[in-house]
Amino acid sequence: MERVKENIVLVTPENFQAEVLESDRPVLVSFFAPWDQASRMQHPALDSIADKHPEIKVCKLDVEEYDAFAGQFGIMIIPTTIAFKNGKKIKRATGLRLENVLLSLVQ
Repeated sequence: MERVKENIVLVTPENFQAEVLESDRPVLVSFFAPWDQASRMQHPALDSIADKHPEIKVCKLDVEEYDAFAGQFGIMIIPTTIAFKNGKKIKRATGLRLENVLLSLVQ
């Protein structure tokens, strides 16, 4: 399992409900694969959002480890980032995105 920063939550099918759907703040979930170059290049933007915006929860889900679960969200391209608010998907961005684009998903 990939190591993540302390202010980024590694989500699984077991904790997704509590961490994402029941969150009291907007959530960005990055669906990634540890071997994928674009996913690795996306991490600094997510780290920066987690550091600068405590009002937003940043989560990562490993699609290789949880491929069937990721499939429920229609993940075809990695990285894909989905924004959730009040337990609902509100926006999504596929591929490598700049920090300001990821932030715009929850604003």
